[in-house]
Amino acid sequence: MVTLDSFLSRGEAVSALICDVRSGRVSHAMALTGMAGVGKRTLARLLACAFLCTGQGEKPCLACRGCRRALNGTHPDLLTPSAGEKERSIKVDHLREIIHALSMHAVEGGNRVVLLENAQRMTPQAQNALLKSLEEPDADTRFILTASGDTGLLPTVRSRCRVVRVPAWPREDIQKELMARGADAAQARELSVLCGGSLGMALSMREDASFLQVRTLCESTFFSLRSARDVPGASARLRDKREDAAEILSVVEQRVREYLLFAMGAGPQPLPSGETGCHESWLHASPRALENVLSAVIECGRYRASNVSWQAIAEKLLYIISEEIILWQP
Repeated sequence: MVTLDSFLSRGEAVSALICDVRSGRVSHAMALTGMAGVGKRTLARLLACAFLCTGQGEKPCLACRGCRRALNGTHPDLLTPSAGEKERSIKVDHLREIIHALSMHAVEGGNRVVLLENAQRMTPQAQNALLKSLEEPDADTRFILTASGDTGLLPTVRSRCRVVRVPAWPREDIQKELMARGADAAQARELSVLCGGSLGMALSMREDASFLQVRTLCESTFFSLRSARDVPGASARLRDKREDAAEILSVVEQRVREYLLFAMGAGPQPLPSGETGCHESWLHASPRALENVLSAVIECGRYRASNVSWQAIAEKLLYIISEEIILWQP
């Protein structure tokens, strides 16, 4: 079972937050940020349990009635927006019940938790509606926000929260977790490379065969070019993948960022995928070349939004990569 103790090894900021929650020194509002799939939602739920736990000893006990109801989302003093997961944004209307409840006493007379998952989806109007509650918090109310990325929350909201970044998972830990769930060693290693530190993404890739196929395609085309002469063949393999275009560009962007962070001395050395034909060339590419490729990937995303032909987009990006990532010779 995953507990708060499971997160104590996930960096100093996360560990300090857990210790402060258990000692009662935590601030009234906290925002858990980081890439998708690193455990923000799980950590947020466990923190909510800690505030609503009625058991004895260290909290959360995960066995009392308060913890059980917090985990399954039925606790009357666990307040969440009415917006569904598939809705693109969280609007003021979705927060009305929360705002109304905050003007009254807690149903069970104890602590109360406002849990806002994917808070980056809140519209500016919705975030502004919460500001008064964040500025004048009730002594027994805690706000827990989760957000992917760093730009979705307004500065006024961030400044009123204790912001804790949940780091990416180490590859070794992802491999161990995947193998504990039935993956063989080779598959666990491959997925730990492709997921970029997101355990959630690794689990999704393992469960969805098409998810892994797209990533394999990216590695064998965009990351296997030895010269511009390879572009036509790679382009032909991508021609009929228009439906997967968004995911393909997302995979390429993530992988290029890994190489760029390594080139700048800010990240671990990316491991080769079984389908990558020019791993050494990418490892020895200059930061400037990798930045140029990353900019091109982002620009391709804008072209796609403008209904430019997917074939033209893919071929343009392939030629840029063939020019920027010069074949490395030992």
